[in-house]
Amino acid sequence: MKVITFLNEKGGVGKTTMAATVAAGLAIIGYRVLMIDADPQGHLTISFGIKKQHSLYNLLVRDEEFSKPGIVQPISPEVYALPNAKSPAQGRLFIVPGNRETRLIAQALEGELFAVRNKMEELERANVVDVVIFDTSPTPSGLHAQIFLATQHIIYPTELSYLSFDGLVESIKSTTGYSQQKKAGGLEEIKLSGIIPTKFRSKVLEHQEKYQSLLNTRGYGHLVWNPMPLSVIWEEAMSRQRSIFNYAYDHPTAGDAWKIVRLTKERILDVTQ
Repeated sequence: MKVITFLNEKGGVGKTTMAATVAAGLAIIGYRVLMIDADPQGHLTISFGIKKQHSLYNLLVRDEEFSKPGIVQPISPEVYALPNAKSPAQGRLFIVPGNRETRLIAQALEGELFAVRNKMEELERANVVDVVIFDTSPTPSGLHAQIFLATQHIIYPTELSYLSFDGLVESIKSTTGYSQQKKAGGLEEIKLSGIIPTKFRSKVLEHQEKYQSLLNTRGYGHLVWNPMPLSVIWEEAMSRQRSIFNYAYDHPTAGDAWKIVRLTKERILDVTQ
């Protein structure tokens, strides 16, 4: 089981959109994917038509089982899979919903650093999912620290702007520090597995320059994935509570989204470690 966290300590960069897109794409091609909405805004939850609820709070603070009704919600293939396909989805997609009570988790679990990790180990022993995808808040918190202890791979969505780059740098600093602590404690390091430029406008000079600067950044250039173009299709799909593959499967933007799904599979899921 692979645990992937989408992170950027800057809001509005498309983090939730990318998490939802990768999760849906992996489910379509055959993986059992569990999304965990760790952002108090609950946007990952509602983007698939699920009502915001305190499932994550109950899972971690009240130590409820994954199997308890209301903790894990199945996502209907009708909202994420390819429409009119003979086999709409080869895998399955689930979510642990969140709501504003999510922000209380860190305080309630103060001193219990391994609460999230313990739940992930429990889930892995059950062998019911292949991939766990965390969507996180743009505001650093103690919950982030717990998620990092359970995370194997980090993907950073970022806009090609000065403020987003600052958020990217701060996010990388945070996770690098936690990765070193994990290694010192005998745990696996967190792998910085991808940087996804979002809302890319290829004809805007600043975006071209920022994209090149990312590619040329020493130590991180090889982590930069295909840029996701600015498109109203992303917003339309989210507002209709559907994946981009379901809403606009034949649109060029969906083709760009598939590139990110394939990179996730090739660089994270197909790697045996």
